[in-house]
Amino acid sequence: MNLDFRRPAMDLIPAFEAFRDAFLPTDVDMWSGVFESGRTNVPAYVEQAGRLACGEIEALVPTDTFWVFSGEEMAGELHVRHYLRKTLLRHGGHIGYSVQPKFRSRGVATAMLRFGIDRLRELGEVDALVTCDEGNVASARVIERCGGVRIPDSIAHGRPHRRYLIPV
Repeated sequence: MNLDFRRPAMDLIPAFEAFRDAFLPTDVDMWSGVFESGRTNVPAYVEQAGRLACGEIEALVPTDTFWVFSGEEMAGELHVRHYLRKTLLRHGGHIGYSVQPKFRSRGVATAMLRFGIDRLRELGEVDALVTCDEGNVASARVIERCGGVRIPDSIAHGRPHRRYLIPV
């Protein structure tokens, strides 16, 4: 599958909204907390992504956001945190990704994780910390396929999380 990694932009909002609205009710809500505006105010979400990439939001680490397209349809969203601090060491790690349900099991998550690892290499990181919910077997397989070595789990938000290190 040919994927195109794009920075969030105002002209891509309709594709993002279709992507966001395609998630199943049983999926974990990716647009809560710091990402709440992705559900309620997408132009603000796009603006926030630009500020995050430049490190302009003091309480948060610099983070690159990529909207991942297959043709004209958004297949996934990728977040690459430039470094870690505080809770990101337990939950979140360097790389976070979500894949639209219809694109799952097609290699999109693996391609996004590899892209994120390459971006961390450019930033000078040595290892990538990647986490997933204990019950997210598909994500654990992707992380392991990309070289993830499991390290001690953590508890975040009352739920166990698998933690992996991937050599960059």
